[in-house]
Amino acid sequence: MSENNLSSTQPTKIKRRAGASFWMSLLILLAVIVAGSLGGYSLGISERVAAAKAQIKGQLDEQFAYAQQDMQAGRYDLARQRLEYILSKDASYPGVSELLVEAQVKLSITPTIPPSPTPTLTPTPDMRTQETILANARQQILNRDWDGALASLDALRKADPSYHTIEVDGMYYLALRNRGVDQIVGRGAFATTNLEGGIYDLTLAERFGPLDNEALSLRTGARMFIQASSFMGVDWPQAVAYFGEVYRLYPGLRDATGLTAAQHYREALLNYGDLKLKEQKFSDRCIAIDLWNEAAAISPLDNTYMAKYSQLFNECYPPTPTIDPGLLITPTLTPEPLTPTPTP
Repeated sequence: MSENNLSSTQPTKIKRRAGASFWMSLLILLAVIVAGSLGGYSLGISERVAAAKAQIKGQLDEQFAYAQQDMQAGRYDLARQRLEYILSKDASYPGVSELLVEAQVKLSITPTIPPSPTPTLTPTPDMRTQETILANARQQILNRDWDGALASLDALRKADPSYHTIEVDGMYYLALRNRGVDQIVGRGAFATTNLEGGIYDLTLAERFGPLDNEALSLRTGARMFIQASSFMGVDWPQAVAYFGEVYRLYPGLRDATGLTAAQHYREALLNYGDLKLKEQKFSDRCIAIDLWNEAAAISPLDNTYMAKYSQLFNECYPPTPTIDPGLLITPTLTPEPLTPTPTP
């Protein structure tokens, strides 16, 4: 009975354990395969997303470069379309918003030629016109006719934006740079200085190339002059401070009124002295002496200021009283009588 039980039960238990191990191994293997597949799938998706982003960025970079070329060539409407496309893909793309505003401004002041309703054959361009305009611009630059040269260059760019691009850019730089300097110093065709116009021309010239030290220095002086002028008649202490710096660096610089920085500085010193003269404290009033002395070093004081100066000077530095030698009384010394020496 026990032998029959052993023979009937033992094989059954062995098969049951082997079957469980097989299924467990199979499940583990399937889990490993599924996990590996999911990991590879996720990695593949990440790589495809990164590749797509890189491809899009490359396309946007390419469109932005084309937009810059369109702006330089005067194709403002085409540049605007490219920039709007870039913004639709990436609103934070650097530099797009500023360039789009510039393109819109250019479009607002540049007449738009309506497209032809029917396609027409483009004839072979006649380059003689461009050659003539370029030759005129060269001669105008030699004659220092900056206005005429810039007008010719504008006409040349309008006729053919791609004609001698490098040379035309260089001529733009020369004309704008020299006209800006002439406006600031008031020479050549500009007998009257125009500080704002000079600053504007030099800023435009900087788009075509870096400015030299002279142009940079004059533009800085013009900006300082304009800032100092804003305090004249409003804040005399600030006018003295700012025009003092302009006078130290650019004493001969002048504005459209013909007054130099030195003259403006002297005027500010005189008026600031008048302001200090009204102070209550004695020590504050005496500061006007120093201010008027500095103004007199630039140009002598007139009679009105000489009178005010003398009165305040006597108040601040009163003369030391002196004694008339004739009024001095010399005491008379009376000698004492001699006492006879007694004879022993």
